[in-house]
Amino acid sequence: MLGAADNLGLLVAEAGLGLASMAGPAGPCASVAVFQTQGCDGRQRPGGCSTPLKAASYAPINGTYNGLFFQTNGAWEQSAGLIAITTTSRGAYSAKVQVGADHYSHSGALSAEGEAAFQVARRYGDWLHVAFQVDPADTDVIAGTVSNSTWVAAFYADRAVFDGRVNVCTNAGRYTLILPGDPSSTNSPGGDSYGTVNLSTSGRLTFSGFLADGHRVSQSATVSKEGRWPLFIPLYSGYGALYSWHLFNDSTNGAISGTVAWEKPALSWEWFYPAGFSLRVPVLASHYAHPPRATAVLDFSRAWLAFNGGELDQSITNNVLLTTDNRLVDMDSSWLRFSFSLSTGTFSGRYRDYNTWTEIDFSGVVLQDHNVAAGCFPGWDQSGEVWLQSQ
Repeated sequence: MLGAADNLGLLVAEAGLGLASMAGPAGPCASVAVFQTQGCDGRQRPGGCSTPLKAASYAPINGTYNGLFFQTNGAWEQSAGLIAITTTSRGAYSAKVQVGADHYSHSGALSAEGEAAFQVARRYGDWLHVAFQVDPADTDVIAGTVSNSTWVAAFYADRAVFDGRVNVCTNAGRYTLILPGDPSSTNSPGGDSYGTVNLSTSGRLTFSGFLADGHRVSQSATVSKEGRWPLFIPLYSGYGALYSWHLFNDSTNGAISGTVAWEKPALSWEWFYPAGFSLRVPVLASHYAHPPRATAVLDFSRAWLAFNGGELDQSITNNVLLTTDNRLVDMDSSWLRFSFSLSTGTFSGRYRDYNTWTEIDFSGVVLQDHNVAAGCFPGWDQSGEVWLQSQ
């Protein structure tokens, strides 16, 4: 039998979710004027520069745009965040910018070309500069930059177009996902961080998850007409963050594709991994459907339940049985409590080995598209991985 980490590697490879650089082929834009002079509009998804915006007459529209910015070279200087811009048919705009855990706002008027630039003072740090333009070729798109004196981050924002009635989000549904850990590592999470996503027909998304360094996370967002989700969650009192662009139902990479940047600086008060880490983690995701009555949530009966990492003396693999009423029965001489939440696709439980008196509390999600379940458990100051798969 392959180990849990081996199976995870095969699934990631099958999904085409390689660890790719998040940098674009060119540097980010410094101002709206650079859009014309350097051919940079921030429209490479995410970040980067590709097709220049042309100066053109702009017909103002009512719209709400949501986007993500970060440095395309992968540097982390608390320089990532969210931007929301509302425009009116009279050419006015209001903008809200979140950098780390801090929020700023500004309002003004767009130029005849749909451009705007402004700066805001911050309580700590130097001024924040924002420049953007509504794409004259596609008014559902705004591209621009957020910067200060030391960094420049490109952003791309999509207009919310779904209303759940006339314009319906075809990707609506429930999803589960994991950020695979490395059970052999002592410097970064060994367990699989996990989460659930609920996407409505109006394009509104709610995400709830648990990170394998002990933190719960959540976000509310909207997805674009092309199924893009700007993920940004500040962590550790704003000193770190999770961020990335995700794409729903990508024909190549499955239910949700994306590579998450997970930034955790050295923080003496953190119990798990206080030395910090900087990770780029490919998402492994799945559609989720509540199973019919008398049907198992995963398509197997005999299975292996494995625990790896988390400062265990050695990996533990148990022979278990998944019944049609979704009970997991331990077939070895151990004590197991395992419970699925069939409404969300999550699970939790406790395992106890009577021979070694090892006791593990664990939780995670099922990944129905891959016919496995995965999650994490806490060790003393490191996390481990829990993995359920068919025999």
